[in-house]
Amino acid sequence: MSSAWLNTELETYESHVALSTVGQAAAIREAIREAVEQLKPESFLYLGCAGGNGLEAFSSQRVVGLDLNQTYLDRARERFPAAGFMQCDLNQTLPSLGSFDLAFGALVFEYIENLNDLLNQLAQFVNGHLVVLLLATREGAPAVSDSPYRELLQPVGREFRYLSIESFLETAALAGFEVAGKQEIALPAGKYFVSIKLRRRL
Repeated sequence: MSSAWLNTELETYESHVALSTVGQAAAIREAIREAVEQLKPESFLYLGCAGGNGLEAFSSQRVVGLDLNQTYLDRARERFPAAGFMQCDLNQTLPSLGSFDLAFGALVFEYIENLNDLLNQLAQFVNGHLVVLLLATREGAPAVSDSPYRELLQPVGREFRYLSIESFLETAALAGFEVAGKQEIALPAGKYFVSIKLRRRL
């Protein structure tokens, strides 16, 4: 798949989401920490892991990170050598990964062309929970918040699309997931994450 993410520097993305006026990196890190604390998974699948933000929460668990950009994965591997990382286009067939107690994706599903296909595939790997952070806005904010990095991120911003929470939950239900929790995480600039905890129906 051709994607602007393949031509976007990791430093640009990480610097943008780490800004206090954006707040997304800290929110993602905290969401992962909370999920690990509450669910105590022994295995973790990180969808769209980029440079590995949030993997500080893990010690002895089996961790696998997937991302489209190999240079992101190389950096993540340097930071978290105990984890496993694999290049993967989430719009295509997922590799054979084994089963996971917990899967997580933030700022990922908004770039997926066929959500039904991906969620059906994830249902084959997740034997516990899938935690998803979907970006939303109350004030018609642009896909890329104002920052010194906004111009560089405009190409990926054009690939982004806000998702209907209701439609996402319906698609997840058809794939075999049920809602185990849902909450809003406030962000600056009129945006927020909708944090959705899904449980695989066995």
